[in-house]
Amino acid sequence: MKNTLQLAFFTMCSLLLLVSCSNSDTDSYPSKSIELIVAFSPGAATDTQARIISKYANEYLDQELVIVNKPGGGGQVGWNQFATANPDGYTLAAYNLPHIITQPLVNDTSYSLDTFEPIVNWGGDPTVFAVNQDSSIESLDDLIDEARQNPDGLTIGNAGKYVGQHLAILLLENAADIDVEDVAFQGSSEAIASMLGGHTDVLAGNLSDVYRLGDEVKPLAIATEERHSFAPDIPTFTELGYPEVIMSTDRGIAAREGTPDEIIEKLQEAFSKLLADEDFLDEMEQAGADMLVMNRQEVLDEFQSRSELYTELLKSIDVIENE
Repeated sequence: MKNTLQLAFFTMCSLLLLVSCSNSDTDSYPSKSIELIVAFSPGAATDTQARIISKYANEYLDQELVIVNKPGGGGQVGWNQFATANPDGYTLAAYNLPHIITQPLVNDTSYSLDTFEPIVNWGGDPTVFAVNQDSSIESLDDLIDEARQNPDGLTIGNAGKYVGQHLAILLLENAADIDVEDVAFQGSSEAIASMLGGHTDVLAGNLSDVYRLGDEVKPLAIATEERHSFAPDIPTFTELGYPEVIMSTDRGIAAREGTPDEIIEKLQEAFSKLLADEDFLDEMEQAGADMLVMNRQEVLDEFQSRSELYTELLKSIDVIENE
């Protein structure tokens, strides 16, 4: 009996100690620097914008936000690694939509949408088709004519399989009844370099990248419903006769599934303040980054609605089978 009571006493003390330590860890969070996994190459749009965020993070987190690039597979390499991270709030990920929804639907990934506990969404980046200034392609009609005359001969580079830009290519193929050779790179910076070097004919890229490239490229069309204020001279696919081609890459920050609610709340409060910083907003505008700020609950709702939307989209263009 005495041994049983002693065992019970020590067990209770151990549990209380664990709870106390856990509460202490949460209360003192963050007590060291935080890593932000960016699943794309340095210089890509997501990386460029994440580094601007990291520049201002210390003021609001009281700790350094360290960018860790893990490019490959259109984001899959980095997000697969994120899926194994300790859910303690010290390893976050920059997520991209539709990538984290569509890729697990098509590929065998270590992550699913549930892996990501969204903190905030910071931006949206419409897809733009563009060509090198020296290209003989002058318009979207030229692109489509070339594709019809030379099936599978026209190459369109993008940041990876089943990312937003790749989906835009699939949508245009379906809407215009054409076949092109889509070339998936490790990220947008490689896709841009290939187009500028004349190795691929067309870039399906981010508006922010095309905006920063300036006179080096000729934009052909933007995948928005209306012309964009950053680039009002770029016609929309809709006005050119292809209203089905609507696509953007939206970006935000997520913690790993299982992260304590108290830590998620602290992160949301800090990043929400950062995203309202006027100096930060000015710097993002200079980078051609269009802001699309959503709080955690808004992003959760967006995850749900977009999961349904993109599932139906992939079925409609025969990427995944109808059940």
